[in-house]
Amino acid sequence: MLKARYLASGLVALACGLLAGSSIAQDVKIPDPTKVVMIVDRDSNDIAFMDIASQKIVGRVFLGKNVNPHMVMMSPDGRYVVTGGTRANKAYIIDTRTLTLVKSIPVGIAPEHLSFSPDSKFYYQGNPEGDSVTVIDMTSLKVIKTINGLAEPLNVTFTPDGSKAYIGNYGAHWVGVVDVARHELLKKIPIGAAPGIAKLDPQRYLGEIKGVSNASPSKDGRYLYAADGDLGVVGVIDTRDDKVIKVIRVGKDPWRAYMSHDGNYAITVNNGDETISIIDTRKNEVAATLPAGPDMTGVNFAAGKAFVISSTTGFVFVYDMKTLKPAGRIKIGTNIRLETATTDTADQKMYLAASTDHSIYVITGATNGVQKIANVGLYPWGTHIMDSKDNYCH
Repeated sequence: MLKARYLASGLVALACGLLAGSSIAQDVKIPDPTKVVMIVDRDSNDIAFMDIASQKIVGRVFLGKNVNPHMVMMSPDGRYVVTGGTRANKAYIIDTRTLTLVKSIPVGIAPEHLSFSPDSKFYYQGNPEGDSVTVIDMTSLKVIKTINGLAEPLNVTFTPDGSKAYIGNYGAHWVGVVDVARHELLKKIPIGAAPGIAKLDPQRYLGEIKGVSNASPSKDGRYLYAADGDLGVVGVIDTRDDKVIKVIRVGKDPWRAYMSHDGNYAITVNNGDETISIIDTRKNEVAATLPAGPDMTGVNFAAGKAFVISSTTGFVFVYDMKTLKPAGRIKIGTNIRLETATTDTADQKMYLAASTDHSIYVITGATNGVQKIANVGLYPWGTHIMDSKDNYCH
């Protein structure tokens, strides 16, 4: 249905252009938004678009000097692609069909992670250093609200009906609940109380807070799984009354929970002890704790496996999701830094960004095979595919 609406709108625009005697037919670079991988190139300050079938870069949008885009996302209706420029303190809006930069909009300080409402009406841009979220109306392409009172907000999760948004606060130990109709912070859901300063380990709670990165939704959207880095737990939130119904102990310094595509498991990457915790979401209990690697930046699911990215080692660790046991590891390269990945909509291939060699690595889930695609841009920071279940950022 989405693809049909997108193509229909394109045909109408094409017809209008031809009647007006324009050359709009030549301007359409992306006829189908579901068929491209978007690549956010941090140091070349652009968003690259790679055709999935041919694995060729079919377009590139330069955002400007000293922008440093952090995360890229396509609107659910396929009309726009957006990114936040961390150094420029701006949001950038790109027309998907023509790959033209439509508008740049000043937002808060150091914009990073972002999200669209399910109906594509609103773009929420998180500004972690400004402790705020900027709300952009996608009809007028203007800022309509700034949500303050947050603490280093990172990821934003909307309910399936779009009525509420949940904001992970990495500088605190709570999840913020936003009323999307008014774009107002309604409530703070504490995941747990931070312990007092311990005599044996005083620096642990005197340093920078490592709180909640993301509230990851269950398959039906009723529950959220919010990992807290300092507390080493995952709080399970019931979105009906916005309360934590269970606290699950996991490993040290969990970054966030990643949800399996069948909804049966959530995996936390625990960078404090280099393990992963696999949570059975039907029981809300840890089903397995398995060894992994350092500096883990993400988890992707494909072909019945979980693929865990260890950014500084050059390895991707593999786990069998039927047996919940390790299934080997994939060596991507030596002296290389891996970032994050997205899985295709067939749940078969992953597109992994490697920043230091300016490449994308395509991993085939069934075989663990790897293919390198070089020169996609300078310092690729992440990837995005429309409708993928594994679109995330650091």
